[in-house]
Amino acid sequence: MSGQFSSFSLRNIEGSYFWSLEETQAASWVPLISDMFTTDQPYEIYKWLGSAPSMSTWRGERVRSGLGDYELSVISDKFDSTLAFDVDDVRRDKTGQIVRRVSEMGQKAATLPQRLFTTLLEANGTSYDGAAFFANAHNTGTVDNNLTYDAGTAAAPTSAEMSSAILEAIQGMYGFLDDTGDPCNEFATNFMVMVPTNMWQPLVAALKDVFTSAGVSNTLQSAAGMGLTITPVVNPRLASTTQMYTFRTDAPVKMGIWQEESLPGGEAFKTLGIDSDNAFWREEVAFGAKRIAQAALGRYELACLTTFN
Repeated sequence: MSGQFSSFSLRNIEGSYFWSLEETQAASWVPLISDMFTTDQPYEIYKWLGSAPSMSTWRGERVRSGLGDYELSVISDKFDSTLAFDVDDVRRDKTGQIVRRVSEMGQKAATLPQRLFTTLLEANGTSYDGAAFFANAHNTGTVDNNLTYDAGTAAAPTSAEMSSAILEAIQGMYGFLDDTGDPCNEFATNFMVMVPTNMWQPLVAALKDVFTSAGVSNTLQSAAGMGLTITPVVNPRLASTTQMYTFRTDAPVKMGIWQEESLPGGEAFKTLGIDSDNAFWREEVAFGAKRIAQAALGRYELACLTTFN
């Protein structure tokens, strides 16, 4: 391009989109709790095999143990966003506002996984064992990952209450047993705690303050001193103001699945520029982004919901 459109190059526009996409994705909490898979088909089937058997005393012959088959089918959806501008608005844009809007489109595209996972967490649908994902009892093993905590004010727990609720959630996860009776989270040391915006302050205080009140030590600090690592996350997308989520983040197979089809650049981001037929006939330029992906909740034994009462 030349003249008044010289700064409005399609390469700059596309670069701005993908830079924002990648920068925002790098800050996402989704990779902490989800395995990321690339697919080349509309759906994938993810299989879980029941836990390996524990060792037993030799009785003259090996004891053959079967494995229970569990699977989860994940069907990808197509997502898109499109921005269109009048050609004259492009010509008059001296401050790069249009490029900035396309950059914001990249940020919005990058937050698609957070949006989908948040919806799944709050919907609390059926897990692969047939029970609700967060349930007081599951059909495999011994798992109660649907906890309650009595607070003075449900939507405004104190730092002491938040500290205690986090410890209760982690303690509960340590007690989860798989379908062979072995602990699921025996060696867990890394966790992520997710809260809505109204609980951000007590969460930070619970994780950072040495004392929860005058002369009362913060037990969570002692746990941190024993090698426990807790990553705090505030999720503005959460609708409930009384619920907190705790996830194990150091398991070999993580709680969630993010499945995405790998698209070439020309498919992931398309343009109808100044020289296009669209600009000639409609006096309009347009930019469109696309992702083919899906989120799914998998291993419920690596997640815990706490509802404050």
